Amino acid sequence: MKKQTEKRSKVVIYKVNSDGHSRLQAGCVKWFRYQYSEYKDLLFAIPNGLPIFDKELRVKIYNRLNREGLKAGVPDLFLALPRGIYHGAFIEIKYDSDRLRKSQFDMIELLSAHGYKCLVVNSLDEFIKGVDEYLIIK
Repeated sequence: MKKQTEKRSKVVIYKVNSDGHSRLQAGCVKWFRYQYSEYKDLLFAIPNGLPIFDKELRVKIYNRLNREGLKAGVPDLFLALPRGIYHGAFIEIKYDSDRLRKSQFDMIELLSAHGYKCLVVNSLDEFIKGVDEYLIIK
């Protein structure tokens, strides 16, 4: 699926592999909640995207969320479980050939500098490996 963007003032909406991304993220969350049921409520999504096709409604919702603290580049998931030197882990899900956007790269750098583990995963296997490695940190 080819990436398309639509630009309105400072709002950029990305339409890219949203179904595949959604399925991958849902699979990661399902695996985590099964594998680590004692921590199941500590992994949660940070919804940044606005998959709404009505432009007027999408911009209206974006503006409201922006006033409420929406921040471009924030990773998709947060694991609110400190380990070792880390306060928690942010996880960015990338599907297929998706790459980090500049805002995502910058946010991951900022979060890392402030004591958070940041993972970028492209598959369920990478998610499992990253989470397992993070959770064994003492």
